[in-house]
Amino acid sequence: MASTVTLQYGDLIETIPIFDGRLHIPTITDAFTLRVAKIDGVLAPVDSQGFTHAIIKPLNISGTSAEGAAMSGLDTGDSKLDQIISLLKAKTNPKARPISEVGSAEADSVLLELGFLQDDGNEVDPIVVPAGLSTCHSFDYSQFSSEDDGTLALLQHHQQQLSGLEVQFGRSQFQMYDIHHRKDLKLTLPSDVSYFGGLDGVAAPWGLAKAGVVSEMRIAYEHKQSSAQKQAYREANPQYHEGGVPKSGGAHTTFAGKRKGQSIVALLAACAINSYPVLLDLTDGLTHHLLQLTGTRLVSWTDLTPQQAYFKQAQWLAKPNATQRQNTLDSIPEDDALPLKKMRMYRPEAMALAQLSPELLEDLSPAERVARAHHVLDSVADFASPLPMPDAVAAWYG
Repeated sequence: MASTVTLQYGDLIETIPIFDGRLHIPTITDAFTLRVAKIDGVLAPVDSQGFTHAIIKPLNISGTSAEGAAMSGLDTGDSKLDQIISLLKAKTNPKARPISEVGSAEADSVLLELGFLQDDGNEVDPIVVPAGLSTCHSFDYSQFSSEDDGTLALLQHHQQQLSGLEVQFGRSQFQMYDIHHRKDLKLTLPSDVSYFGGLDGVAAPWGLAKAGVVSEMRIAYEHKQSSAQKQAYREANPQYHEGGVPKSGGAHTTFAGKRKGQSIVALLAACAINSYPVLLDLTDGLTHHLLQLTGTRLVSWTDLTPQQAYFKQAQWLAKPNATQRQNTLDSIPEDDALPLKKMRMYRPEAMALAQLSPELLEDLSPAERVARAHHVLDSVADFASPLPMPDAVAAWYG
């Protein structure tokens, strides 16, 4: 019988078997080629047999090797077990970084690691707005004390501009969602680097619960006030910045630095958990930068006018099945489906379970609940290929 180590996560206690000094966590995906496993709630890479690469290193505790104690099944005491767990965490739990801290160079490296090339959309696929369309307007972000304070008003502005281009909002159509307080985006790379964060707003099918928006995004919005807008607010409201000196800066938000880095990684994380292609708009209300993953390319259209940006967004929302929930990959054009399928390899397994939470299921009929469960499980298995269960794992189940 295999030796075990018991790990506790809050009120949940897991007993995990050790085979040849390696931890293995059985999951429903054991019957597939495992790409990831979890240790203490954090993703860790696995080999072709479903074992983690986390080897329990010898650690002397009162003259006893932690590895030897664990393998022999000895009771090493709470303090010694804590040290074993700390060792495992140090090897397998890289600290997740906020997406908002990612810079341009780091985002470029992430794209290379994942196999995405970068295209300049203004060159390879310029946005040409036909004559005669309703005029789209800019948004005065300088009237708000912070980006968060103006998020709802800017989302309403997006909806007004898109409505002028004949995008329909309401029942059976689209809805704008303010999700700037949520941190639903999570991404773990093959190199074990992890990120977490959120978005300011989303255009998605009508009637979703906030927790369900993250898997049904159509357009994702990142709102960034420019330095000039922040300065204008300070000058108009000196009582909020007594003694402060207005900072100088550009007249509009540029696609560079952390603004670029955050937008790219946010789009990658969004595609990892979404059921439909995502278009991301980084904007200060005046200048827009659009990002899209297609095939193996990240296409970015930078320094767009409101007219160009909202025209592209209206085209995006006119795609087939855009108002339909729970799209399957085979219902999406191949170039749009490829990055979704690719990025699903790097989403936390917990996201699949989150899609089956009571909050999302309570308004569904029994038949719809079953359909949603099948959809979620199918999406998890889309990138998995059958693999005979390792004998050691089969013995553990027996």
